[in-house]
Amino acid sequence: MRPFVAFIAVLTLLTRVPVAQTPAEPLAIARILAAKYPAQPIMSYIPALSWSSSIRLSMLTKEPQWREKAGKDIRALVSGQTPAMAEPYRLTSMAGALAFADAASMNDDAAAGALAQKVAAFILPQKPDEVIRFATGWTDDMFMASAVLSRVDNGAHAAAVGKLLTSYAEKLQRPDGLFIHAVDGPHAWGRGNGFALLGLTEALTYLPGNWADRPRVLEIYRKHTKALAAHQSDDGSWRQVVDEPASYRELTVTSMIVASLARGVTRGWIDHATFDPIINRGWAAVAARVNADGTVKNVCSGTGAGPTKEYYLNRPEVNGADDRGGAMALLAAIEIESMRRAPR
Repeated sequence: MRPFVAFIAVLTLLTRVPVAQTPAEPLAIARILAAKYPAQPIMSYIPALSWSSSIRLSMLTKEPQWREKAGKDIRALVSGQTPAMAEPYRLTSMAGALAFADAASMNDDAAAGALAQKVAAFILPQKPDEVIRFATGWTDDMFMASAVLSRVDNGAHAAAVGKLLTSYAEKLQRPDGLFIHAVDGPHAWGRGNGFALLGLTEALTYLPGNWADRPRVLEIYRKHTKALAAHQSDDGSWRQVVDEPASYRELTVTSMIVASLARGVTRGWIDHATFDPIINRGWAAVAARVNADGTVKNVCSGTGAGPTKEYYLNRPEVNGADDRGGAMALLAAIEIESMRRAPR
């Protein structure tokens, strides 16, 4: 073979070899997402995650605009201009108060803190047979209620969170560690597993070290993380149905798991050696699904409980601007940055 021809052949082979991609820096992605979301500043867990993460972004970067943008949105709810508590009452709406609690603790907003306390008291059980008010019985409840009650704990809140998380785990956590979405939705829906894990994570984060249910909740968390690690896909993501290899790779479950694992290794609940590679692959999968304009890819649309696996497999994907996907990816970016800054 002539030297020049040989050179071209080698060059062709080299160009076919995949080049390792360095995942986008979390702060760069966080800034893109914080600037774009939420597009709809309503009373809901979705914008609340963006607001909370934006406040944290300001703390990490010393850039006030993110905190100010979130504060402006929150002010309409805190002032009563937009009602924060209105019928029909739903936990998905009440969970918006998590951002009020964070605005109080991180942004020195006393009025927001008072509203968070009011919402927390409103969702506490009022009957002996209630675990939490406005419950659906879905894993979603584990996050929606825990995220608020854990942040504004006064003792009664901690007991309610413990009962919620442990009773739901008894019904919905399978022997292998994954969660089904609901008794009448007996499949390992991706975001449903994300809600379960993030709900456990929030309780372990905000409730005190002597919380009576901490050992049991930590056990549930560790069992769940071990199970999820076994189902990470080849590109680092998790799937729309976690244990179904034919299911599409989905952004929100991946973001919630990455965020929960990153906080877990930072706080010592799980070990770095085992989970750092899993987290890094997961973050690469999140970053790959965020475009330069803040639009996102592979986001499962809003989903209730369904009786068949096909119901979950056939839920539509959102590709474009999406408050839910943007909020979840922003949360993951903040947790990754925080993990990287934490001392080992």
